[in-house]
Amino acid sequence: MIWMCKQLNLPDPQIDEAPLPEIVVEKAESYIEYLMDKWNYPLKNVPPELFEDKVYKSNWDVDYCIDAMLEHAVMHPIRHEFQLKNLIIKMI
Repeated sequence: MIWMCKQLNLPDPQIDEAPLPEIVVEKAESYIEYLMDKWNYPLKNVPPELFEDKVYKSNWDVDYCIDAMLEHAVMHPIRHEFQLKNLIIKMI
């Protein structure tokens, strides 16, 4: 979201970093709620033409359009969840 706001010249959404690994389990639920709230508003009034046919350089030097980055932001954690579940099943 921070990258998308920067590319679209929107205000920084001021999203805090994820909790440190040693406390992530105890903070996970509250951090997810916090993220859900922070992600609700920044792109709400962005004109659709800014999402169409425009690419921006990602932090890892790949061209992305805003809607592809949104999809990446949602699907990437889902993919890891799937991978972790399969790993746990194999370990049992």
